[in-house]
Amino acid sequence: LSRKKYVREDGWLVELVSRAYADEPFNCIHSYLVTIEPMKSRAGHYHKKKEEWFCVTSGGIELMLEDINTNEKERMIVDSNSDDYEIIYIPSGTAHLLRNISSEEKASLVVFSREPEDPGDTIEYRLE
Repeated sequence: LSRKKYVREDGWLVELVSRAYADEPFNCIHSYLVTIEPMKSRAGHYHKKKEEWFCVTSGGIELMLEDINTNEKERMIVDSNSDDYEIIYIPSGTAHLLRNISSEEKASLVVFSREPEDPGDTIEYRLE
């Protein structure tokens, strides 16, 4: 299966399997692989409808979350080299920012959702 690679200065993203394609049996969920360059951040947005699940595949990522309705904040480090492996659920209405905490190595994660990308559902949000 051929996919377009979206490259930016902070890393790249490529859709893996998605309902947006007719790739049986993979057309029931949307997923993509994201890389983050050393000390760079990605996302800084929330989704009005879409839920996401983050699975760090390499490196360490600082994940900043904020519920846009309650302003409740959470900050965590998710490291692919830790003893426990976590899949992080991001509900709709939760702003999220991912920062690679390494100064030398790229970090990567796979993101799963039930819906493909919808630019109208992604709202920029500043997290610090």
